[in-house]
Amino acid sequence: MERKKNEEVIRKLDKLSAVGQLAAGVAHEIRNPLTSIKGFLQLFQSQLPSELNKEYWDIVFSELNRIELIVNEFMVLAKPQSVPLGRLNLNRIIHNTIKLFDTQAILHNISIKIRHVDSEKTQIIGNENHLKQLLINVLKNSLEATPKFGKILIKIELFRESNVRIRVIDNGKGITKEKLSMIGTPFYTTKEKGIGLGLTMSQKIVQEHNGTFRILSKRCFGTIVDIELPTV
Repeated sequence: MERKKNEEVIRKLDKLSAVGQLAAGVAHEIRNPLTSIKGFLQLFQSQLPSELNKEYWDIVFSELNRIELIVNEFMVLAKPQSVPLGRLNLNRIIHNTIKLFDTQAILHNISIKIRHVDSEKTQIIGNENHLKQLLINVLKNSLEATPKFGKILIKIELFRESNVRIRVIDNGKGITKEKLSMIGTPFYTTKEKGIGLGLTMSQKIVQEHNGTFRILSKRCFGTIVDIELPTV
């Protein structure tokens, strides 16, 4: 059983490495022309009456921003990647990230609660932007899976002496055993407009921070996402 698990992990890492190399090339080829197109469109927009087809401009820039988001996800997957690291307060990062979802949670009557330990004990070495993106991916999935009047609990707790664990618990619809086994596979998604890179990227960010990422879920009983990171 242990050998089978190790072989599965190796297969996923090999696949992730191949996707990363592909993503780096694709992102590079897309980013340059995309920057030029967006720049010229902004120039044209500034020279035309502001009320002229505003709805169409909004759609164009919304779609361009979506393309940029996908390209950025590709870049995070790319290997090798050098990112600046620093000493971070995990409590502060989590609180700031939750604020991004306040409006969406209120609109859907979803309660987001947080329990944390002393911030001095949750200091880690990492990249703040990547950790924020990781938390955004996880919280976005939880919000989308949680029904109206549902609850999301975020627990920050010391774990295994020198580690801190972020546990995100929702009472959403949960994930079937079959789909759970596919979670994190590049380009696998259950969302209509998803591209299947969010959780793949999340796993890679955790891996780069020498942590572990695990999802526990059962259909109709909700989902638990565990992110374990080393403290300093």
